[in-house]
Amino acid sequence: MKAYYTVLLIIGITSLFASFLPIFLKKFKISFTIPLLVLGAFLFFINTPLPWPNPVWDIDMTLRFSELVVIISLMVAGLKIGLNYSWKEWRNPLRLLSITMPLFMLVVFLVAYYLLNFNGPSALLLAAVLAPTDPALASEIQLNEKQSVAKKNVGVQYNLTAEAGLNDGLAFPFVFLAILWSQHQHLGFEQWKTWISYYLLYKISIGVVVGIVIGFTYSYLTKKLSNSNVTKIHHAFVALSLTLISYGLAEILNGYGFLSVFLAGLFAHYHQHTKDITTEGDPSLGFITNVEKFLIIFWMIFFGGSLVGGILDFNSLPTLVFGLCLVLIVRPLLGFISLYKSGLNLKKRWAISFFGIRGIGSVFYLTYAIKHGDFEQINPMFSLVAFIILVSVILHGITTKRIMAHLER
Repeated sequence: MKAYYTVLLIIGITSLFASFLPIFLKKFKISFTIPLLVLGAFLFFINTPLPWPNPVWDIDMTLRFSELVVIISLMVAGLKIGLNYSWKEWRNPLRLLSITMPLFMLVVFLVAYYLLNFNGPSALLLAAVLAPTDPALASEIQLNEKQSVAKKNVGVQYNLTAEAGLNDGLAFPFVFLAILWSQHQHLGFEQWKTWISYYLLYKISIGVVVGIVIGFTYSYLTKKLSNSNVTKIHHAFVALSLTLISYGLAEILNGYGFLSVFLAGLFAHYHQHTKDITTEGDPSLGFITNVEKFLIIFWMIFFGGSLVGGILDFNSLPTLVFGLCLVLIVRPLLGFISLYKSGLNLKKRWAISFFGIRGIGSVFYLTYAIKHGDFEQINPMFSLVAFIILVSVILHGITTKRIMAHLER
């Protein structure tokens, strides 16, 4: 019984600590995730009664917790962007998706398979898991408020938000391809047929349609209400409700729920956009953003504890070097190349390319694949992914505020 009350005490103290972090960190100009990482390591070290990894993460708990954080973050990203950007302005995020992401996957697969001695399915899984940028841990460098046609960011923050919103869903087909490969000796005609028709075309289509329909329907219903009735809505619950509805329905219909959530966020204010109605804020966005931060706090606590608990123990010198190269060289270089002739200045191109943050989404994909596939080398994959997230959290956490302040001068 005392352990239960100890957990409540830890949750309360941690939440209060995180609430005051912006004041403490203003001087140091670092991300709030770094102190939480250290706190998690300390709590593990003093043996607090929390469900710590031993040494790798529990598949089911990690899967569901990471899933919840990601879908909340995707709704936040979708609501902030809305339908305020033209097709021309979507061009740069789509470049990152169509050029940077597949080339990054190719590099990861080739190195993991030929140099790090991962087998084919595991190498492909690593490529798919590490491909998407993270909408949760990258929240500090993404859009910080709802955009409008008259007042919108089209630079670093917008491109990183849009990229993270879409690529977390578009990495899933390749996770399923790795799962299929793990269940068969090789990928034959039937496997490719199943993957293209079902996992690629069908599931993406369902995810897109469900997201648009849910967002549009909510927008239509609020349009039919009078202004006085709209003000009576408990807006704090709206974004969270749309998240769960769009994700749940898409998954029931065997679509990609991540895509559905992001698109539901984009279309949630469709009729305001078509009538060119500008609002200064979104009450539902404020609430769900706080929910996102609350979940990230405890995800980082557990991640910090797992580092001390031995999650990195299955790495080797080659995998450590590889992880550093992915964060420091491969993503920045491929991102910079894909943004050639993008209309962005040199500083913004480098910033967008540099901030390819890996995080919670990668953990979700990895645990999902391990739960549903038949993979070998599970512990080395956990260790490599955890190391890359650690490097990303520290490197980007130290540099984010400094670089963004420099760009705003």
